[in-house]
Parts: sequence; structure tokens; C-alpha cells
Amino acid sequence: MSILKVEPSDLVKKLSQTAGGDFYLVGGFVRNALLCRKCDDEDVCSALTLEILAKKLEGSEFVLKNKNKFLGTCKIVCGEKSFDYATFRKEKYEKGHTPTEVTFIKDLKQDAKRRDFTINAIYYDPLTDKIIDPFNGISDLKRKKLRAINEEILKDDGQRILRLLRLAGELNFSIDKRTLIAAHSNIENIRDLTKAKVNEEIQKLFDRTTNRGAARAINLYNHLGVWKRLGFKVDHIRPHMLSKCDDKYMGFVIDVIDTVKPASVSYFLMNMLEDAGFPKKRLRDFINIISGYYDALNHLKNKQYFFKYFDNFPEILKILSKKSKFLAQKYNFFYRYIIAHKLVIKTGDLKISAKDLKKNFPSMPEKVYDKVLMEALSDVFDGKCNNVTEDLISDIGRHHYHKFS
Repeated sequence: MSILKVEPSDLVKKLSQTAGGDFYLVGGFVRNALLCRKCDDEDVCSALTLEILAKKLEGSEFVLKNKNKFLGTCKIVCGEKSFDYATFRKEKYEKGHTPTEVTFIKDLKQDAKRRDFTINAIYYDPLTDKIIDPFNGISDLKRKKLRAINEEILKDDGQRILRLLRLAGELNFSIDKRTLIAAHSNIENIRDLTKAKVNEEIQKLFDRTTNRGAARAINLYNHLGVWKRLGFKVDHIRPHMLSKCDDKYMGFVIDVIDTVKPASVSYFLMNMLEDAGFPKKRLRDFINIISGYYDALNHLKNKQYFFKYFDNFPEILKILSKKSKFLAQKYNFFYRYIIAHKLVIKTGDLKISAKDLKKNFPSMPEKVYDKVLMEALSDVFDGKCNNVTEDLISDIGRHHYHKFS
């Protein structure tokens, strides 16, 4: 039985044997395994340089990929499993997350000095089942305390500050007083982070925490004044919907909007989510869901509402019900009525298309086709016209053609 409360994979033991031993798991896996928490990422390290490691693994099932000779890092791949590897090293920084000078070393305890927090600097030998804990990280785990190995590690790297706040929420740990003071003193470094790095940390925050834990981290962001350094024009975001929604990121975005109160929700979201690197389809759906949430709160009439939000309504309902059960029931009643009575709710369901408009109304500008089809949809929905091609052409000719020609 391992000293860890969660067993490492058999493959990491085989990797250590193949490399000749003195091969260690370190970081999140060891930390979480001691806390009886699952972690799929098994980061490994040793004194072996990449060249020596490659020779040790030559002819085995392990392959080195994505080598960074300057940092002494790579991925060790075996089938679908991969390990992030780092050679023991000392580092010097001028500013930022990447060191400007690296020296490869043999001493594990010297390697530990470059790591961020004591609970992330616990080394585990999978062959001997021994722990090496140079900075009493296990004691901090027992005390549920986040403590920097030294305050200097927060001096130039804003990402470590965001990681500190995220881990406090993820693990439900308090932050050591001196570490918190150091984070506050160096908070301006967050301005130097790329949007990709910021979004990576925020996404991890929502992926790895409970609602309560995410709210805890957001309150730490408030306390340290993080938001303005990230480009938001607010000092404080109240984690209200974040603590209620199943999709924590969705709840967070609503809390941001409720705080910022932008003139245009969709325009604000477009800029915010594009910066977050959202894929185009997800971006469109996300904006539609949140816009539908706010239009429901503003009591948009049923017909106009479902013309815009019918496809996304099941997702809208999930968050709307967290805010107003009355409005959720009201719009859901109409949504079910549409389905039960098979009402035509989208222009794509009309028995007429842009081709029919072009054929029957050659002088009509193509740029107005969408508006004409929406007018026809409205007439069908209201029972003024049957959803039949001939009836629709007649209806457009009598009531809408002259408005758009």
C-alpha cells in the first residue's frame, strides 16, 4: 500500500525503472494524492538531462516529445498516456513567468527552491514509496495553508499570484499572511500577463472548484484588487449567480455583467469572450443564452422572445430558474406550448425560402429577404396565413412586398 492516499499509475513506476530510478512525481498529483483527491496529471522530474534521459529510454515504449532544451522539459509519451518531465534546475528571472537563465543541477532540494508553494514542492519516489518534503509542505496540507516557498517567487510572476488565489478556492485553503502580503505587494504584475494566461487560470478556476470554492477565489480577487488589473472597470464582483449556476463560467459572466452594467450586453460579451479564445460556435451560443436570460428578465413578449431564443431556451431555462422561478415557469409554459402544438417558430421551417422570393419578386432587393421571411413567419405564427408556399407568396405580395421594394 502506497503512502499516498491515491495510487500513482503503474506506468509511472515502469518509467522510473526504465530511467534507472531516482525519478520523482512532484506537484499537483502528489499534493492531491496526499489529500485523497484525484489528479490525472502526473508530473515527473529527475537529475537526468534530456540527452541522458533519451538514451535511458531508447528502445523502450516511452518516447520524448516537445523538447525544450533551454528549460530541460519535455513530454514523455507512452500510448495515450503522457507525463510532463523537467530536469532539476536553478533559475534566474528578470521579469515574467519564463526564466532568463537556467542551470541544470543534481540536487533535488535546490530544484525545490524554484517551485511556487510548499504544498507543490513535495517529491514522491514511486519505486521506494518515499516522500521528500524540503519545505514542510505536508504540514501545510494538514493545516490547510497555502504558503510560498519564499516571497520572491511572487515578485515577477503574476501568473503565480492568480494560481495562489485559484488554489485557495480549489482546495478551500487559507493563505499564509506573509504570502498574502507578498501577493498584494506584487499585484501589478498581473497587468503583464497575456490574455491567454489569464483565461487559462480563470478557466481552471471554474473547472476545478466547487461553486463555493470559485466564489471564495472571486472574493480574493476582490480583496487584492485584481479586476482592474485584468482590464475590468470595477473593483468588486459579487459572486451571486456564480454560486448558483451549474455552469460556473456562465454564472461568473452574468455576475460581471450585473456589476459592469454595459450599455450592450451582446457587444460586451463579444469582446470579453473573444479575448477568452471562445470557438465561434460556442461564442454565438453563449451570447445567445445570456442575452436570452436578460431579455427574459426584461419581460420580452413571448413571440419575439422565442423567435430569437427557441433553440437555446433549454440552456437559458437552467440559469433563469436560478434567478426567477416565476419567469422561468412563464416562458417554459409557452415553450412547451410551441412544441406541443408544433408551431412554426423559425424561418427555416417556412414552406418558402430566399429562392422563392427571388423567383416571385424579382425586383425585391436580396438584402431584405431575411426581414420579409420574418414578417411571413410572424403572420403564420399569428394564424394570419397558412404555412403553404402559395399562401405565403400571396401574403407577402399583399402585405409586405411594397414595404421592402
